[in-house]
Amino acid sequence: MDSIRNRLNEIYYPLYMKSAEILSRFCCRTFEAELNWYCGHYSKDGGGQYTMDYFPIPVISVKGLCDIETGLDRISVSAKLKREKALSYPYEDFEGMPFEVYGVEDYLSDYYNSDMTLEQLRENIAKSEEREIGFAFEFDRDENKDRLFDFAKLLRLKGFYY
Repeated sequence: MDSIRNRLNEIYYPLYMKSAEILSRFCCRTFEAELNWYCGHYSKDGGGQYTMDYFPIPVISVKGLCDIETGLDRISVSAKLKREKALSYPYEDFEGMPFEVYGVEDYLSDYYNSDMTLEQLRENIAKSEEREIGFAFEFDRDENKDRLFDFAKLLRLKGFYY
């Protein structure tokens, strides 16, 4: 049992330390944030199918704005827009940044991923019946906490929420 515990600590210690580092930047007058652990996240397997992860990852909830999820291989910032705003949003703001767009109620519906065009994104949102549209912005696992903080400020400025 000690070997399993040691292996889990090898995996989780870096996740915890990275999340604590990010959280330290968000604990200020600008944002209210807290760190929790959640399981049940979905990610795509090698065949492009969604599979649920049963293990917990640290998630920083920035009140009213976004969630910052420290995964095994990346950091994801999740936020939402109202459907109407998402239809007219200038997605060129995020040019060069990997992100995905999905339904909030039907969160396994891909409205946009790296294999699609921004025109397809707008068409998919227009066809949807979702009232809110979800976004997941991807960052490297070693991303600088200040860049994540600045990105959260940009999301707030652009009308994103959570």
